[in-house]
Amino acid sequence: PGAQMEKIVEQIRQVADSPLTVLVEGETGTGKELVARAIHYLSSRREKPFVAVDCGAILDTLIESELFGYEQGAFTGAHQRKEGYFQRAHGGTLFLDEIANVPLPTQAKLLRALEERVVQPLGSNEPIRVSARIIAASNVSLEREVRAGRFRKDVYYRLNEFGITLPPLRERDDILHLANVFLPEAGLELGRSCRKISEAAAQVLLRYHWPGNVRELRNVIRRAMLLASDVIEPEHLAVMAVEPLPALSPTGCRGPPETLNSLKEIAGAAAADAEQQAIRRVLQVTGGNKSEAARLLRTDYKTLYLKMKEYGIDAAPFRNSARPG
Repeated sequence: PGAQMEKIVEQIRQVADSPLTVLVEGETGTGKELVARAIHYLSSRREKPFVAVDCGAILDTLIESELFGYEQGAFTGAHQRKEGYFQRAHGGTLFLDEIANVPLPTQAKLLRALEERVVQPLGSNEPIRVSARIIAASNVSLEREVRAGRFRKDVYYRLNEFGITLPPLRERDDILHLANVFLPEAGLELGRSCRKISEAAAQVLLRYHWPGNVRELRNVIRRAMLLASDVIEPEHLAVMAVEPLPALSPTGCRGPPETLNSLKEIAGAAAADAEQQAIRRVLQVTGGNKSEAARLLRTDYKTLYLKMKEYGIDAAPFRNSARPG
């Protein structure tokens, strides 16, 4: 690993066994959950549960009951009592991913949980004591969200007792190291033996912008492993670019016929491109409102959210661009 990641590994070691709440910031796909898991497994809580919650995948109307739980009859459909994520992580670590998606009214109750170590399930008069260590993560700058009035300052300071910022892959100096780590992994998973990445393919990997970061790199290597027989060449990476890279366009045409992408692969790449463009257009129209975007795209919220995560699409810039002045 490069010097940047060595510094992050050192930060993980320093904070792991402390009681501090940790805020991990970085673009989608940079490995925020891996950092949270590493902190948990290096801490004295390692034998207790690690509970990961993707706050962006839960509808605003449900997030409170999911985090804090509810009593039987608390609302229509609450047929039996349910523990929230805070209770389930008791004694262990609660990882709150995409924390910027938590609505402001719920943030007030989150603050109480952080400061007083108690939660109140919906429909209950009795607060419940909790002792989970909190690690939060965000793919947008929480400080910027505070300035924009979308995130409470007091919650931000309470979460940011120890901050770790993960660099995007394009700024890291270990892209080829990671690609070579993913190569045997993909080989095992797919039952293929592809021994190396050619120099020309390595140059493509180094030049690409990587909007989906480490997650995208892993997927690109897995796809390339399926297409290549022995050595990964640039044409095996051609499906990864939404905007054509100069290095890619000629190589696909000049290679021998067996290295060209099949019609199925070309169709898959075109469909993925069309999906991304459609999602971006609709988010522009809805000002970053994912529930409304899902309705317009005639899909469910969770599917849209997972597609956005897959393509490295973040709703925050669309919210910003929709705001006057």
